[in-house]
Amino acid sequence: MMKQIAAGVYDVKMPAEICFGTVQSLSPFKIRIDQKKILDKEYFIVRYGVTVQSFEVGDTLILLRVQGGQQYLIYDRKGAL
Repeated sequence: MMKQIAAGVYDVKMPAEICFGTVQSLSPFKIRIDQKKILDKEYFIVRYGVTVQSFEVGDTLILLRVQGGQQYLIYDRKGAL
């Protein structure tokens, strides 16, 4: 029970988690989160003006996982300096 309480406190302090995903396909839109998890467009939230055409297959995206893990905000593409 103590572990559950501690986990609940941690979740409250971390309302979102930064993670990465790779665009697997554009039609239908799918992003691979890890080796086994590929998600459809229903799981993603995008900023205004962002469309499927904003990405290419193979792009690595910066994602913010909303607390609970049911939705991800596509923040941007991962880049290099």
